[in-house]
Amino acid sequence: MQDAARPPATDAAAVMDAGDQELYLEVSINQAPTGRLARFVLRGGRLHASAASLRELGLRWPGDADTEGLVALDALPGMQVQYDAATQRIALRVPVEMLDRPVARIGFSQPDRPRVDPAARAPGVILNYDLYGQRARDYGSASAFTDLRLFGFGAGVWNNTMNSRLNSGDARAAGHHDHVRLDSWWQLDLPDSMRTLIVGDAITGALDWTRATRIGGVRFSRNFALQPYRITTPLASFAGEAVLPSTVDLYIDGLRQSSQQVAPGRFELDSVPALNGMGQAQLVITDINGQSRVVGFTMYGTPELLQAGLSDWSLDLGVLRRDYGLRSARYGGDPMFAATGRRGLGDAFTVEAHVEASDAVQMAGAGGVALLGRRGGIVSASLAGSRHQGRDGVQHGLGYQWSNRAFNLSLTTLRRSDDFRDVASVEDAPMPRRTDQAFAGVSTGLGQLGMSYVAQELPQFGRSRFASLNWSRMLPRNAMLSLSVNRDLENDTGHSAYLYLSLPLDRHTSVAATARHSDAARGLSLEANRAVPGDLGGWGWRAQASLGDNRNAQAQVTRLGRYGQWSAGIDHYRDDDGAPSATLGYASANGGLVWMQGRSFAMRRVDEAFALVDTSGVAGVPVKLENRPIGRTDAHGHLLINQLNAWQVNQLSIDPMQLPADMEVDATRRDAVPEGRTGLLARFPMRRTLAVQLALRGGDGQWLPAGSRVDVEPPGAPAQTQTVVGHDGMVYLQNPAPGTRLRVHGAQLDCGVALPELPAREGRVDLGELTCR
Repeated sequence: MQDAARPPATDAAAVMDAGDQELYLEVSINQAPTGRLARFVLRGGRLHASAASLRELGLRWPGDADTEGLVALDALPGMQVQYDAATQRIALRVPVEMLDRPVARIGFSQPDRPRVDPAARAPGVILNYDLYGQRARDYGSASAFTDLRLFGFGAGVWNNTMNSRLNSGDARAAGHHDHVRLDSWWQLDLPDSMRTLIVGDAITGALDWTRATRIGGVRFSRNFALQPYRITTPLASFAGEAVLPSTVDLYIDGLRQSSQQVAPGRFELDSVPALNGMGQAQLVITDINGQSRVVGFTMYGTPELLQAGLSDWSLDLGVLRRDYGLRSARYGGDPMFAATGRRGLGDAFTVEAHVEASDAVQMAGAGGVALLGRRGGIVSASLAGSRHQGRDGVQHGLGYQWSNRAFNLSLTTLRRSDDFRDVASVEDAPMPRRTDQAFAGVSTGLGQLGMSYVAQELPQFGRSRFASLNWSRMLPRNAMLSLSVNRDLENDTGHSAYLYLSLPLDRHTSVAATARHSDAARGLSLEANRAVPGDLGGWGWRAQASLGDNRNAQAQVTRLGRYGQWSAGIDHYRDDDGAPSATLGYASANGGLVWMQGRSFAMRRVDEAFALVDTSGVAGVPVKLENRPIGRTDAHGHLLINQLNAWQVNQLSIDPMQLPADMEVDATRRDAVPEGRTGLLARFPMRRTLAVQLALRGGDGQWLPAGSRVDVEPPGAPAQTQTVVGHDGMVYLQNPAPGTRLRVHGAQLDCGVALPELPAREGRVDLGELTCR
């Protein structure tokens, strides 16, 4: 408790009159203790306080700035006073407007990013592979996609992807094979600043109204994926006030999002956006007396906006890729530069800009995304200009979207003049002159209905327009029925309709039927499949038969194991146009090869990150990922887990109940935080122990008293208290050294005994009865 600063004795306005009583009282305001004493004066049965003391307590009232001397508390507007002379306390009840306190911000705060454990880092090599082969009567082919990564050898990760193909049997391509390098790059991630540097093959940054381009060069960019728990969109903020200490519960569309304690005064509650579109929010404010009131808000959430002051950007410098997927190393000769940026100027407006240039083309533009009030939806606009061979071009775009739980609408248009160009245009990548898109969706008790319209105009192909209608509904037993109708508005023969029904039989097995109708063909397909369990793996299969104009049958079996996944199948088809039937056989396999800790391993394909679990050479240890069984360690005490999320906390654990009783484990859980596209080492140190039990009798032949202290005296080491005597003289020891003596102390008891030679150094040993003398 702190004493309030006393007013100076020379303050003439606060001088006491004869008969006044000076009091120093513990103050609470609106039932919230202030933790301090303040000076009051009892004059004529009325409590007074100096204006300075009231201001120090955080109170303001009309005209307080010019008020001096003593102020009668009951004269202040809205103030209620309760004075307890016995406890020397005073309770003030004031309106919220009288509380001179800053607005309290409560609720969500950005979490700290998970830290990578340096001890878990280990160098290694990953080779992911996808193999596919097929064979028909007179034709065969095989292909392989490989992804090679080197990590832990200095900073960053080295990556290379390649595609290989082999054809046989066809007269035009017999014996043809090639190997095409796709991408090679070195990547350095800087998680503290959320930045990534890429040297090599990369894809430039882009906005909704620009195009991404493949280049060979350098890319430096913001990377929010390095802090995946960070919220980048504007927080849902709600303002309110509380007269008394209260609990504030936030509900969004009827679901409680948070519960916070607030002190008397004004507050602002920040919460993670819990919806995309318009929704209803309620603050339920319950004071310490149990009285509740509800404050309603309308809110609109969207991922298109950035928080105020937050920026997203990329800088790209290099040369354009040519013939990607066809040639290994064909690049343009002219260097190009591109810069893309987004910044939240406020929680309701995000500005965008893009610049790219080469010797042949220069293009620049700006745009923005704005929230129209709390319920008006999102509007976006952009304007860009270009210059190519002395000719200027213009591009402009406009968009609007609005949604809530029952309805959503999206309208966008992007139009370009004939002379508008970007850098990719000079590499035979033409740009549409006009792109219009419209979508509307409705969710009712009868299902979800969606309607879309897409129109595009390309210089060499003319205009194309498509409209579609989609309806779907969930049926009992988690069955789903959907209908899709598509129409080509520029071509009278481009119509199609699909009716689809699926019914799950259990967690992994389902059956489905699809009826299709188009101008070219009609048919009915029946399908049954069993999905492969994703964690522990197992068998899966799929069988399909189609009737109608294009008849075919397909069967496939799949196996997901510890070292990868393989599948094999046949496809038999025939047409009604008189062509002979044909049968195609195919097989595929994917997985990964890892070199780490001086050993090579086979494992499943690694997409983001993986962990090598090490249980100190103990085989058969059950391992869980996020409390899901994921496998058991091999004969060397290792298990590879390929499903980790990069830069996030992945909880790995072992089950100690399935370990031998003589196994000592330092920890049963590890929070693994892997870096992107790498692996980490998750150690669970464990060791076998020697558990010794014996029963001690005294020199009189009686059991030593329970609770007697047992000191263990290893040879050449000081004695240490390790255990006590149990019932019937039982004593339990762990890992006693050879030649150890026991000294037992108790009431009128002091004796010793030497342990005999132990028959083993691990496991459980029963020494029987020994005499303590």
